[in-house]
Amino acid sequence: MTAGGLRKVLRKRECVEVSQRGSHLKIRCGECLSIVPVHRGDLGTGLLRSIERDFEACLGKGWLRR
Repeated sequence: MTAGGLRKVLRKRECVEVSQRGSHLKIRCGECLSIVPVHRGDLGTGLLRSIERDFEACLGKGWLRR
């Protein structure tokens, strides 16, 4: 999944882009917060899993795979 695709998924789930510094975007969803790198190409599976874990408390377990 690309950073753009992840941003679309998070926007649909009513998450808010708080700020951006360079190529890193800070996204808040309720009380949850994560940093998403905005680079070309796909994000690595480990990074996607880390972002998924950051938002699990607010969006529920397995939200990215739904």
